[in-house]
Amino acid sequence: MTCYLFSFRLTYSGKAVHPVFASADQEAFFEGHVHALRLLGGVPRGRVRYDDLKAAVAQGLGLSRARVETDRWITFRSHFGIESFYCRPGIDGAHEKGGVEGQIGYFRPTTSPRCRRFPHWRS
Repeated sequence: MTCYLFSFRLTYSGKAVHPVFASADQEAFFEGHVHALRLLGGVPRGRVRYDDLKAAVAQGLGLSRARVETDRWITFRSHFGIESFYCRPGIDGAHEKGGVEGQIGYFRPTTSPRCRRFPHWRS
């Protein structure tokens, strides 16, 4: 069975939330946000940094941080007051994702057994 780890990490405190989902679709992305915001006590001040993910980005615009966002993502983030900020594509932005990707490397092996505890999940 394949499980997907949603990762939401606060830059300054390092507090993070990592729920596991049966899919990586847009609804899981939104549900992960709702779960994280509830556990962390609200929407972070300032911008939330994202990579190019299909759930939020309809199209990248060259090598800049500019993105064309999906309509549903714009509606969702506007409702919660999330200000999105995108990492630079390619090698130039690799250092911007280190905190989250480092935690995913740690949590992936430790969360994989959890997937087996949910027999109703089907891939």
